[in-house]
Amino acid sequence: MSLANLETSAALSLLNAKAVRERAHRMLAIGLEDKLPNFRIHLDRMDSAVDLVLETTRKAYPSLEVPFHSRWRHFVTNNDNRWADVADQTQWPDPAARARTEFDLAIVSVFLDAGAGPTWRYHDPKTGLAIGRSEGLGLASLAMFESGVFSANPRSRLRVDADVLRARLQV
Repeated sequence: MSLANLETSAALSLLNAKAVRERAHRMLAIGLEDKLPNFRIHLDRMDSAVDLVLETTRKAYPSLEVPFHSRWRHFVTNNDNRWADVADQTQWPDPAARARTEFDLAIVSVFLDAGAGPTWRYHDPKTGLAIGRSEGLGLASLAMFESGVFSANPRSRLRVDADVLRARLQV
Protein backbone atom coordinates (compact mmCIF):
# COMPACT_ATOMS: atom_id res chain seq x y z
CA MET A 1 0.00 0.00 0.00
CA SER A 2 1.34 3.45 -0.92
CA LEU A 3 2.09 6.19 1.61
CA ALA A 4 -0.84 8.25 0.27
CA ASN A 5 -3.21 5.29 0.73
CA LEU A 6 -1.89 4.69 4.25
CA GLU A 7 -2.38 8.36 5.14
CA THR A 8 -5.87 8.39 3.65
CA SER A 9 -6.77 5.20 5.50
CA ALA A 10 -5.43 6.64 8.77
CA ALA A 11 -7.37 9.87 8.30
CA LEU A 12 -10.61 8.05 7.44
CA SER A 13 -10.23 5.89 10.54
CA LEU A 14 -10.81 9.02 12.65
CA LEU A 15 -14.20 9.84 11.14
CA ASN A 16 -16.38 8.27 13.79
CA ALA A 17 -17.29 9.09 17.38
CA LYS A 18 -15.69 5.95 18.80
CA ALA A 19 -12.31 6.83 17.27
CA VAL A 20 -12.53 10.41 18.56
CA ARG A 21 -13.35 9.17 22.08
CA GLU A 22 -10.46 6.68 21.96
CA ARG A 23 -7.99 9.41 20.91
CA ALA A 24 -9.35 11.79 23.54
CA HIS A 25 -8.90 9.17 26.25
CA ARG A 26 -5.37 8.47 25.01
CA MET A 27 -4.50 12.19 25.09
CA LEU A 28 -5.89 12.42 28.62
CA ALA A 29 -3.75 9.46 29.69
CA ILE A 30 -0.64 11.05 28.17
CA GLY A 31 -1.48 14.31 29.94
CA LEU A 32 -2.01 12.58 33.28
CA GLU A 33 1.44 11.01 32.82
CA ASP A 34 2.72 14.61 32.42
CA LYS A 35 4.02 13.83 28.94
CA LEU A 36 2.39 16.73 27.08
CA PRO A 37 5.12 19.30 26.45
CA ASN A 38 2.84 22.36 26.39
CA PHE A 39 -0.02 21.43 28.72
CA ARG A 40 -0.54 20.34 32.31
CA ILE A 41 -3.65 18.62 33.59
CA HIS A 42 -4.82 19.58 37.08
CA LEU A 43 -7.84 17.44 37.88
CA ASP A 44 -8.15 19.22 41.22
CA ARG A 45 -9.06 22.39 39.27
CA MET A 46 -11.74 20.72 37.13
CA ASP A 47 -14.68 21.75 39.35
CA SER A 48 -13.67 25.41 39.33
CA ALA A 49 -13.15 25.29 35.55
CA VAL A 50 -16.64 23.82 35.10
CA ASP A 51 -18.10 26.49 37.39
CA LEU A 52 -16.41 29.25 35.37
CA VAL A 53 -17.75 27.85 32.07
CA LEU A 54 -21.27 27.55 33.51
CA GLU A 55 -21.18 31.08 34.94
CA THR A 56 -19.89 32.56 31.69
CA THR A 57 -22.44 30.65 29.62
CA ARG A 58 -25.38 31.59 31.85
CA LYS A 59 -24.31 35.24 31.83
CA ALA A 60 -24.15 35.37 28.03
CA TYR A 61 -27.13 33.05 27.37
CA PRO A 62 -29.55 33.10 30.33
CA SER A 63 -32.02 30.88 28.45
CA LEU A 64 -29.16 28.45 27.73
CA GLU A 65 -30.03 28.68 24.03
CA VAL A 66 -26.45 28.94 22.83
CA PRO A 67 -26.32 29.70 19.08
CA PHE A 68 -24.52 27.30 16.80
CA HIS A 69 -21.01 28.58 16.23
CA SER A 70 -18.84 27.83 13.25
CA ARG A 71 -17.48 29.53 10.18
CA TRP A 72 -21.10 29.94 9.02
CA ARG A 73 -21.82 32.36 11.89
CA HIS A 74 -19.00 34.58 10.63
CA PHE A 75 -20.99 35.18 7.45
CA VAL A 76 -23.74 36.83 9.52
CA THR A 77 -23.50 40.41 10.73
CA ASN A 78 -26.28 42.45 12.32
CA ASN A 79 -28.70 39.56 11.62
CA ASP A 80 -27.82 39.79 7.93
CA ASN A 81 -26.89 36.31 6.68
CA ARG A 82 -24.65 37.15 3.74
CA TRP A 83 -24.13 33.57 2.54
CA ALA A 84 -27.85 32.76 2.72
CA ASP A 85 -28.53 35.82 0.55
CA VAL A 86 -26.04 34.63 -2.07
CA ALA A 87 -27.17 30.99 -1.92
CA ASP A 88 -30.86 31.87 -2.12
CA GLN A 89 -30.28 33.96 -5.26
CA THR A 90 -28.33 31.17 -6.96
CA GLN A 91 -30.05 28.58 -9.13
CA TRP A 92 -28.48 25.31 -8.05
CA PRO A 93 -28.74 22.35 -10.45
CA ASP A 94 -29.12 20.05 -7.43
CA PRO A 95 -28.45 19.98 -3.67
CA ALA A 96 -25.03 18.39 -4.23
CA ALA A 97 -23.89 21.40 -6.27
CA ARG A 98 -24.79 23.74 -3.43
CA ALA A 99 -23.04 21.44 -0.94
CA ARG A 100 -19.85 21.40 -3.04
CA THR A 101 -19.92 25.20 -3.22
CA GLU A 102 -20.44 25.47 0.53
CA PHE A 103 -17.51 23.11 1.16
CA ASP A 104 -15.32 25.25 -1.09
CA LEU A 105 -16.39 28.42 0.71
CA ALA A 106 -15.97 27.05 4.22
CA ILE A 107 -12.58 25.49 3.55
CA VAL A 108 -11.01 28.49 1.82
CA SER A 109 -12.48 30.84 4.43
CA VAL A 110 -11.06 28.86 7.33
CA PHE A 111 -7.67 28.59 5.64
CA LEU A 112 -7.59 32.36 5.12
CA ASP A 113 -8.45 32.92 8.79
CA ALA A 114 -4.87 32.50 9.87
CA GLY A 115 -4.83 35.09 12.60
CA ALA A 116 -4.45 38.46 10.91
CA GLY A 117 -3.61 40.03 14.25
CA PRO A 118 -5.48 42.30 16.63
CA THR A 119 -5.32 45.45 14.49
CA TRP A 120 -6.49 44.02 11.14
CA ARG A 121 -10.01 45.09 10.10
CA TYR A 122 -12.31 44.36 7.18
CA HIS A 123 -14.02 47.55 6.06
CA ASP A 124 -17.44 46.23 5.15
CA PRO A 125 -18.84 48.21 2.20
CA LYS A 126 -22.40 47.15 3.02
CA THR A 127 -22.49 48.50 6.60
CA GLY A 128 -19.49 50.81 6.69
CA LEU A 129 -18.25 48.97 9.77
CA ALA A 130 -14.64 47.98 10.42
CA ILE A 131 -14.86 44.36 11.61
CA GLY A 132 -11.92 42.49 13.07
CA ARG A 133 -11.00 38.98 14.08
CA SER A 134 -12.66 35.90 12.58
CA GLU A 135 -15.89 37.77 11.91
CA GLY A 136 -14.13 40.26 9.64
CA LEU A 137 -12.02 37.58 8.01
CA GLY A 138 -15.16 35.54 7.36
CA LEU A 139 -16.94 38.44 5.67
CA ALA A 140 -13.82 39.36 3.68
CA SER A 141 -13.34 35.81 2.43
CA LEU A 142 -17.04 35.57 1.54
CA ALA A 143 -16.80 38.79 -0.48
CA MET A 144 -13.74 37.42 -2.29
CA PHE A 145 -15.48 34.10 -2.93
CA GLU A 146 -18.63 35.78 -4.20
CA SER A 147 -16.62 37.96 -6.59
CA GLY A 148 -14.93 34.90 -8.11
CA VAL A 149 -11.41 35.59 -6.85
CA PHE A 150 -10.78 31.86 -6.28
CA SER A 151 -12.42 30.57 -9.48
CA ALA A 152 -10.68 29.72 -12.75
CA ASN A 153 -14.02 29.98 -14.57
CA PRO A 154 -15.51 33.48 -14.90
CA ARG A 155 -18.93 31.96 -15.63
CA SER A 156 -18.81 29.95 -12.41
CA ARG A 157 -17.67 32.38 -9.71
CA LEU A 158 -18.75 30.40 -6.64
CA ARG A 159 -15.95 27.87 -6.55
CA VAL A 160 -12.36 27.41 -5.50
CA ASP A 161 -9.81 26.04 -7.95
CA ALA A 162 -6.44 24.76 -6.79
CA ASP A 163 -4.54 26.37 -9.68
CA VAL A 164 -5.95 29.79 -8.81
CA LEU A 165 -5.03 29.39 -5.14
CA ARG A 166 -1.56 28.17 -6.04
CA ALA A 167 -1.01 31.19 -8.32
CA ARG A 168 -2.29 33.63 -5.69
CA LEU A 169 -0.07 32.11 -3.00
CA GLN A 170 3.01 32.76 -5.13
CA VAL A 171 2.34 36.51 -5.16
